[in-house]
Amino acid sequence: MPTRLLRRESLDDNPPRTRRRRSSWFSALLFGGALLCAACALAMFVPVPGLSYSLMLGTWGLDALALLAVATVLAAVALRRRPGRARAAAVVLLALSLLAVGGVGAVQIHFASARGVSLDALALTGIGQVGSAPDVVETFLDDSATDQSLEAGIWLPRDPGTGEPRATSAGAPVVVLLHGGGWMTGDHLNPMTRGQADWFAEQGYLAIALDYPLSTPSLQTWELAETRVGCGLAWVGAHAVQYGGDVNRLALVGDSAGGHLALETAARQVLGTVRSSCGGEVPPVDAVSLTYPIADPVVFHDNPDLVIAPYVRLRAQRYTGGTPAELPERYAEINPVAKIEQIGRMGLGRRMPPVLVVHGEQDHVVPVVGSRELDAALEAAGVEHETVVVPFADHVLDLNAGSVSSQLWRRLTLEIFARTGLEA
Repeated sequence: MPTRLLRRESLDDNPPRTRRRRSSWFSALLFGGALLCAACALAMFVPVPGLSYSLMLGTWGLDALALLAVATVLAAVALRRRPGRARAAAVVLLALSLLAVGGVGAVQIHFASARGVSLDALALTGIGQVGSAPDVVETFLDDSATDQSLEAGIWLPRDPGTGEPRATSAGAPVVVLLHGGGWMTGDHLNPMTRGQADWFAEQGYLAIALDYPLSTPSLQTWELAETRVGCGLAWVGAHAVQYGGDVNRLALVGDSAGGHLALETAARQVLGTVRSSCGGEVPPVDAVSLTYPIADPVVFHDNPDLVIAPYVRLRAQRYTGGTPAELPERYAEINPVAKIEQIGRMGLGRRMPPVLVVHGEQDHVVPVVGSRELDAALEAAGVEHETVVVPFADHVLDLNAGSVSSQLWRRLTLEIFARTGLEA
């Protein structure tokens, strides 16, 4: 009889033990998740290798803020149901993370508002901001030299009232977009390029995103990419009219490596060295609008970031065939800052189209020092320009096409287009 009683007590004790074990595991997971959130939030202010790249999410956004708020509330409910140190610490960490993310968002919103940008709150969440596919895709070059097929994604200008494509005789300004990817990856459907192109079409522009040959382990494209961009622009000059575009009003847009190629093209036009591998005439560029461009390839190659540096150097070396120390003449040949300085020495600054640059203050991939060098060169050369360094922003600050940084860039781009006769 006593033995049976002990066995019953043992059986009756199992459920409470199981519940306590589950509760401990839940508390540990809750604390671990809160600790990770807090570490990512801290990395927005203090460099933390690996975690600081959380800023690349553009910067987090209202959706992340909402998720943190929900997580904080749920953690508080869990703490109230079963008090404990781990749960209490999780609530504190999540609340601090919420405060940090909200603070960064407030700083960026104030930064944009001070420049006259009226932000779309829904767009900040990223909802509906991915951009539609191009209306037309054309192959403008089957490149035998690189064994790559280069395409143009075309977004037809739309009527702002109906959202429907305009008649082909409308004569809309043309925006040519060049994608990023470190000259090694990407195409005309890159997320940033696609989001921007779709938005330009909604504003009434003919948006055309061009491919260019990508470097590979056996193919350096430091010369080829620029001549193929020239080829693509010559194709745009010959075909834009059939899609409703007026190539006499042409802007270049580029991000990262695409920003580098856009700068190179605009500067070479002034210097008379722009090249097309396909023949034809490259139409003149009226304005250049860039996000986080590789303005100085040497600065790009010599990236000091502990984690990103090998990834960046691989791309620069694959594009050029070596390091700046090994091939200084190649890096000099593809340096837009050096060309702007040459334009200044020749007194040709007024021939350079206006340039807008928007760059993240904490860019881990393309150091912002390159854009600061570009800004100084443009200023010295007398080129109309504006350089905006966004606080608490990293590379691909427009990955969420509706982010504060992206909306800021869009507003400033329309302003510089308006000043150069490129209103849609």
